[in-house]
Amino acid sequence: MLFTEYNNNYSLKVSQLASPDELNTGLWLCLIGTHEIPPHIALINDAKYYSVTTNRIKVGEPIEKILKAISRKTLPTVFVSIKPGKNVGDILEESFKAYPTLGNGEHSCLSPISEFFAKIYSSEFGSQHLVFDALSLAEKNKMLVECKSLFIDKLDNGVLHLPKYTHAQIRHKINSILKINE
Repeated sequence: MLFTEYNNNYSLKVSQLASPDELNTGLWLCLIGTHEIPPHIALINDAKYYSVTTNRIKVGEPIEKILKAISRKTLPTVFVSIKPGKNVGDILEESFKAYPTLGNGEHSCLSPISEFFAKIYSSEFGSQHLVFDALSLAEKNKMLVECKSLFIDKLDNGVLHLPKYTHAQIRHKINSILKINE
């Protein structure tokens, strides 16, 4: 098991990312800034980066840009490999292009990912609004392959413990970022 939940504590079994080249193939769920509540959630598919933030939507950008940003800021990041599905590329682009930037709406950076997973894997993902719920469902559906970490020093025997957060904390962080960008 790669993802476990026990008494509202969440854990991921991770190993160190040996090389960025590991991210060049396959589908990876990214938790960027795991030291923050909440972290930013994005996807990488075959070396292309997909993300929704308060100021832009990134659809199929080369991963070198985000990896440089992560490295420059030494952001603790986890990459969760997801079993491949069918027609991933087209549906992934469609899912991200359908969303506006983050603002006062109810969607978050996880929203297009949940929609994409609902189309590719199971409609149950459509109702997942927290990454922990999505990871739990992915674990249940045997979709998780492996987890790699970058800039994470404090592991408990190869296990990363993640703090639980709420939808209200997501809205608060988005609103805080919007105020900074005004």
